[in-house]
Amino acid sequence: MTPLGIMFDDEKHTYDDFGLRITAINIGFPSAKTSKIDIPGADGYLDMTDYFGTRYDTRKLTIMCDVEDKNYYNWAGRMSQISNYLHGKRRKIVLDWDNGFYYLGRGSCEYDKDNRVYSEITLKFECDPYKYDLTATDEDWLWDPFDFDEGVIREYGNQTVDGALVLTVVGSPMPVVPKIIVSADMQVEFGGELYRLKAGENYLPDIEIKEGEHVLTFTGHGTVTVSYRGGSL
Repeated sequence: MTPLGIMFDDEKHTYDDFGLRITAINIGFPSAKTSKIDIPGADGYLDMTDYFGTRYDTRKLTIMCDVEDKNYYNWAGRMSQISNYLHGKRRKIVLDWDNGFYYLGRGSCEYDKDNRVYSEITLKFECDPYKYDLTATDEDWLWDPFDFDEGVIREYGNQTVDGALVLTVVGSPMPVVPKIIVSADMQVEFGGELYRLKAGENYLPDIEIKEGEHVLTFTGHGTVTVSYRGGSL
């Protein structure tokens, strides 16, 4: 059985391409960016964090591996091979055991060898706070990594608008402003407000998709695509 590993940029795998066997992994969670105002003469402070919406710092991934390189010559070559690919590079990171999502982070490599046969390698990544859905709402859905217990299918591409279309979209824990692509000028109602859409790509900051269901009502004639990528901590 092939050991579990990590895929980078859909092209390199820790075990298949580098021979690395994961011995331990730490997936850190990002700290919340808080906004606090000190009120003179009052106890404590005024916490404005929720007013602006919770935002996060980066998160850290640490992956400890070993590799059977058998001698110091192979070890030197393996160090260069891995470092040339990962060290200082920003990569898409997919964990074999959580392959419905990916992380984006910049890597660094540390090496240690205390015997002739094996060496230890630590890969560290500073990543965006959220892990991203592997597929966006306008991309072909992938069944292999789909989680049938908790996964949500979001397919909002090339929807036909013939007078009116009521489209219910499902958000994720990561708030996102979607890209709305329409084939002709039309209008969309969201949250009780009406917005005009021009043919082509539209970004409307007031239309923010958060966790839960959201209703977009389009009026006009043509096709519409609501494109965004969800995310989770």
